[in-house]
Amino acid sequence: MGTPEFACPSLQALIEADDIEVIALVTQPDRAVGRKQIITPPATKVLANKRKLPVLQAERISKDEAVIEQIIELKPDFLITVAYGQILKQNILDIAPVINLHASLLPEFRGPAPINWMLFHGDTEVGLATMLTDAGVDTGDILLTSKMEIDNKIKADELTKKLSDLGAPLLVKTILEFEEIKAQPQTSCKPDRQLAPFMDKNLGQIDFAAEALVLKSASPRQSDFEFRQKNSAKAIHNLVRGSYPWPGAWFERNGEKIIVLETQANKLETNEEKTSVPSTISQINRDNGSFSIICHEGELEILQVKAQGKSAMRALDWLNGQRLKPGEKLCSS
Repeated sequence: MGTPEFACPSLQALIEADDIEVIALVTQPDRAVGRKQIITPPATKVLANKRKLPVLQAERISKDEAVIEQIIELKPDFLITVAYGQILKQNILDIAPVINLHASLLPEFRGPAPINWMLFHGDTEVGLATMLTDAGVDTGDILLTSKMEIDNKIKADELTKKLSDLGAPLLVKTILEFEEIKAQPQTSCKPDRQLAPFMDKNLGQIDFAAEALVLKSASPRQSDFEFRQKNSAKAIHNLVRGSYPWPGAWFERNGEKIIVLETQANKLETNEEKTSVPSTISQINRDNGSFSIICHEGELEILQVKAQGKSAMRALDWLNGQRLKPGEKLCSS
């Protein structure tokens, strides 16, 4: 049971594994994609069709009696979920043990967007966990984990690919060694690391003048969730990394949305001639086409941006078009 590209390495690994037989794929329905709204199958369905696997699709799996009956008739030993995109109710959980591959080191970052939120937090050690799914959201007992180190430049799209590749052999190992694995109940963690909620299009907004960078959940049911940190160059850099490519980090200049594509957090050079007012352009670098902004802590070097209706460009080329110079404020608001 899986839907996006993230699930494909796991599906491929299960198909190719000795002593494992994938008997069907359950995935989300085909969706309209892009500006032209072209009906497009999920990535896992494309792979399953190539491998001649039966494909079942349901808008709401727990309420689709026909699909549920088909799954029961297949008599699976396990149901495997990898980024399936739906919460399984008890009528599905009762069919067979459900093993989920989750892209975080549980109990941290439960929810639909763990990769984004671990980057927002600036984590340098990340990983995945296989778990037994229960009626909660990513709350079941942990089976196996796998970890990796990352640098402070990797973005969400690249990390997604790395973790999907790391997770595939972990999932195979979990299934083949299932009887010998001693499941471990999840422990507690810091409240601001417990959830990895849905994001919305406004999450990536940058206000260089604000003292705090506050990220919240897009779900009304998680209105009390808040991740607050000092609005430093490092925090904004992590926002750019974690929100790429969607929803993207951006600031507003003269009513125009400017998407920030690539940044680097630097220490603030201190001298009497340089202003320390946040949002002030501190320096330009003609060698790499960047410019730097003073933050409440450190300097954010902006290397690449994208203005509305335009292609990605060097940040300095955009700055020159705005006729802005060091010592001036970047944002007009």
